[in-house]
Amino acid sequence: MRANAFIRILGLALLASLALAQALTLDLRAYLVKVAEGKEVYEENPLAVKPGDVLEWRLVAENRAQGDLRQVGLVIPIPKETYYLEGSAKPLQVGGTAVPPEFSFDGGKTFGKPPLKKRIRVVENGKEVEKEVEVKPEEYTHARWVIPLLPKGIKVMVSLRTIVR
Repeated sequence: MRANAFIRILGLALLASLALAQALTLDLRAYLVKVAEGKEVYEENPLAVKPGDVLEWRLVAENRAQGDLRQVGLVIPIPKETYYLEGSAKPLQVGGTAVPPEFSFDGGKTFGKPPLKKRIRVVENGKEVEKEVEVKPEEYTHARWVIPLLPKGIKVMVSLRTIVR
């Protein structure tokens, strides 16, 4: 996966929040996670990655509005060339409130807390039936944190990790 793919993902995330553009600044960056001498080392905006590499996506948001912002959705798209590393998106603490991540498997149309469910059609005993199955974390396309109240001047960061396919 090349740098152009990263740039497209960064641009999409920023476009998703145009309505808040003047009030909320967003900065999404990718880091290649490596282990050196038993410690994690981060390479910012790597030029190339290979299958199995771990990427950490960090989205920093700052409220630059004249007042508090309500129901702020911070979304990190999961590139199709990668898959979500289960458990890597942590709840965000804002003013004593824990904001858990929600996930989407349908391109960001709907979000929910795990375990996510979807309906599929399968053939059982020669008949087509509809079944509800659990969505695997590898199928997630987006992660979102909805902050009920983001006070003026506050900066927050959410992150998750993906693995290159």
